[in-house]
Amino acid sequence: RPAAAESAAFTDVAADAWYADAVNWAAGEGIVSGYGNGKFGPDDLITREQMANMLYYYAQWAGLEPSAGADALQGFQDAGQVSSWASDAVSWAVSSGLISGTGNQTLAPTATATRAEVAQIMMAFRKGQA
Repeated sequence: RPAAAESAAFTDVAADAWYADAVNWAAGEGIVSGYGNGKFGPDDLITREQMANMLYYYAQWAGLEPSAGADALQGFQDAGQVSSWASDAVSWAVSSGLISGTGNQTLAPTATATRAEVAQIMMAFRKGQA
């Protein structure tokens, strides 16, 4: 397991929290950056676009060179709801088959990810090494 950075300076991640090493490592490697206000939100629910963003930066860290098709989000009625900071990551996740629509041609980028979705995305990521 990689060594954790000493501190990511997230004010809401206690140094003795069971997840502190993982959060600090991921922040130190550029995989997560929190909300940009010194907060990580360790107890917050994760959205589909946040998960895509973490996997995208993890794939970069792992040397997988993730890339997305320019038209990956075409056809989703709610493609315009993808946050600008997550656009590349969501496009990559869709074009890689990690994330698919939720039905009715919607992507639901700001909806929270269910445990089942997280499991499916992680399995697809591991299988394809996107």
